[in-house]
Amino acid sequence: MATKDYNNADYELALIEFNRLAALGNRDAIFNIGVMYLHGQGVEKDLTRAYAWFRIAADFGIDEARSAAQLIAQDLKDEAQLKPAYQALNTDYGYSQFTQKLQPIFSEHRYDPKQSAPPLRQHYVDAKYPEDAYHQGQEGWVWLEFDIDESGAVRDVSIIDAYPNNTFNRAIYNAVRRWRYAPLIVNGSASKDRHRSLIYHFTTFKGKRYQQSFAKQQREYQGKINRLIESAEQGNAIVQYYVANWLQADDHNATRLLKYHWPQVHAASDLLLASATNGYPESQYRLGASLLRGEYTQTNREKGLNWILYAAQAGFAEAQYRLARELFDPRFGEFDNAKAERWLQAAAEQSDPRAMRDYALLLVADTQLSLAEEYINRAAKFDDTHPDLLLARAQLASAEAKPSQAYQFASQALEQATSRQWHEASYLAYLNSLQQ
Repeated sequence: MATKDYNNADYELALIEFNRLAALGNRDAIFNIGVMYLHGQGVEKDLTRAYAWFRIAADFGIDEARSAAQLIAQDLKDEAQLKPAYQALNTDYGYSQFTQKLQPIFSEHRYDPKQSAPPLRQHYVDAKYPEDAYHQGQEGWVWLEFDIDESGAVRDVSIIDAYPNNTFNRAIYNAVRRWRYAPLIVNGSASKDRHRSLIYHFTTFKGKRYQQSFAKQQREYQGKINRLIESAEQGNAIVQYYVANWLQADDHNATRLLKYHWPQVHAASDLLLASATNGYPESQYRLGASLLRGEYTQTNREKGLNWILYAAQAGFAEAQYRLARELFDPRFGEFDNAKAERWLQAAAEQSDPRAMRDYALLLVADTQLSLAEEYINRAAKFDDTHPDLLLARAQLASAEAKPSQAYQFASQALEQATSRQWHEASYLAYLNSLQQ
């Protein structure tokens, strides 16, 4: 869009968008800003600022920018005037800032070996391939997130994205809810830090059937694949994101076709980073969450939160909710209840059911009871028997001095937690507090 606005001579809007991308380490945007100052497009012509932007772009590896900066320096013949402008710009947009705050270090391991191993899955149920999709040779993937509670049960499964949408969602959702993990004990108590994310791929890999399907798709889709490759290499962030998701699998028909062009070990990660620096919030969130977990990257909390922040600022509800959770965690230096509440409210406003339930509980504690009831009712449209929703209803009833209703809802919350095989301690503790 920034390039389109520039080509349409809508320079002021293009400059705003290029500046936003430059903050992400997008070297083409940095170079383009230099061009705009060089020619006075949307801004007053300023060779000093053009020089500074070209120097930054050169640090990111654009040879043309280095040549442009040298020509300006020769023309102005005043190094003392140029150097301060470059140094000032380098503080916010420099390559060193990008490597320190955003650039991931990709790993050959699935998980960062310096970190603890991921939770041990003890019970696994494979997703049932939808019959219609299987017979049609249709492949796809689903990106989902979930929490693992203190007992090892999976809870709050959330579908973030899928391709094709709604084809495989229900199959993997039903399977993942039945997975079980080993309880993780930290300092004698079960850890709550068990947020997981995965992309589950559905593939028609079935021996001869697969080979026949692949040969057919290779003929039919090679032209489309070529167009996708061209679009990704031209910087289409959305295409880069989807190609990165395909490349994470090994046995897709589409993956095999794409890997002819991207055989590198880190091809999927490189494309995801390119998509993130091109401003796509889904990629920014995926990259940030991976950095927090140390998945395909070396673990780096600061960089992970920075990418999640960019996605949250772009209005991506899942990123807003995750950022709120991270800021609520008192174990880390970023702990900030006020900021966390604002991001939680932002996610709730976008009807994220997890955010609405959590935000309702905060509103009850803050005695904003009518607003809390509003969010509870909105969240009920997604799952009206969710244990945390029933617990929120119980706390709301208690705050409204309705003890019998509070006890009834708390009992239902415990029953639902038991039926879902979730950890019961928090629900039981609240129920017992009402009996005292």
